Amino acid sequence: MCDTLILHNSRGNPFIFGKNSDRHPEEPQALVYIPAQEPKVAKLGEGIEYPDMSYDFLLSKPSWIDGGEMGLNNRGLAIGNEAVFSRFKPDKKGVLGMDILRAALSVCATAKEALNFISSFVERFPQGGNGAYKGKLFYNNSFLIADPDEAYILETAGPRWAWRKAMIADAISNIYCIEDDFTCIDAMTRKEIALVNDKGDCSDETDRDRKEQRGSWKKYVEDKKYLFFTQGEQRRSTSLAGLLRIAAESDKTEGGQILFSSAIEPFFAILRSHKGASKPGAFLNRMKNVCIHPGIFPKSATTASMVIEYCKGGAIIWYTDSSFPCVSLYKPVLLKDGHFYALWKPLLTENNAEKSYSYWEARKNWASKPRKLELSSQQAFVQSRDIAQKSIVEIAHQAFPAMIKEKTSTERMLSVYASEVAAIVGEWEEHWIN
Repeated sequence: MCDTLILHNSRGNPFIFGKNSDRHPEEPQALVYIPAQEPKVAKLGEGIEYPDMSYDFLLSKPSWIDGGEMGLNNRGLAIGNEAVFSRFKPDKKGVLGMDILRAALSVCATAKEALNFISSFVERFPQGGNGAYKGKLFYNNSFLIADPDEAYILETAGPRWAWRKAMIADAISNIYCIEDDFTCIDAMTRKEIALVNDKGDCSDETDRDRKEQRGSWKKYVEDKKYLFFTQGEQRRSTSLAGLLRIAAESDKTEGGQILFSSAIEPFFAILRSHKGASKPGAFLNRMKNVCIHPGIFPKSATTASMVIEYCKGGAIIWYTDSSFPCVSLYKPVLLKDGHFYALWKPLLTENNAEKSYSYWEARKNWASKPRKLELSSQQAFVQSRDIAQKSIVEIAHQAFPAMIKEKTSTERMLSVYASEVAAIVGEWEEHWIN
């Protein structure tokens, strides 16, 4: 179970994108760097190929699969996916949504390209496969897709799909959220819930040739019995409320624009939130929280968190490289002029990521000890975490514009900033993570 969020600035451009990845509590996940390669043909399964042009990208990747939960390529394209459950069942031998996400990051430069790539892919090839680290879990996928200019929500159900533009503050969870507000749907579903004149192409669902009022995509495709287990409605509501609070902070704007540094920490707070169920317990109640702690049923917990802060000329990528953002610090990577620059530890490729997975494992083992996760509700811990986080944010917000001014000494300058971040993280973890 997962949650993916988007906040636009007052010009209507994506400003902050983020996702909590909720997986099996014992499933390692780490941020890996996938470097560009020569154009080639890549395979996603038997008989399924695509032209892999391989943009550089960062991928938050469970250790046992090729695909990832969320990522960003060097063109600024960000994608996060969600498991959704439909009466149109996924193929048990189909392609994982996480593999589709990876393919889109590799071949697409913009959000619109990724939207077209994924919707075309699910029409042509079966999606599904066993997405569980342990046991079995088969599902369809929804996607939040963003670039520096625009963002889309795409929902799928087998070979069917619907999409709309993301709102100023928007979020997806383990539910369908597109109703009759879709911009476009697949041709098969259009005939069933959005009839048009025989001569009407209706590539845009606002077409005048519509015969009658269109129906709700959500009501048509969703399998409602899963809503009880996912609690996605509650988490999406929490996310939206938090995003709207950030957007409403008009006293923290200059010239009508949200300040560069005023929104990122409140955004982290949403992903660290336990507002859905302050006393979550071991069963379904805990699934109401955006930051999910382990329990008995279902076997799901937040195993990674990633945030992308779009800036003029690039982005700052924030990632925990550990479970449970409520007891973790977000560390920065800079994207500038199509290149990634680490501001904590060096970025590792997927074939050389043992240290990242080991770090994840060590943090998971610490969190598994009695009363460690309870620290997230203790004032001294939260205050210490937030002070350390604020210092790291200030460093990243100094480093990014400095790169523009000091192009000749980028490597040396970044090593200084990275040392400062590493010292803050190290000191804070030495005090608390023991």
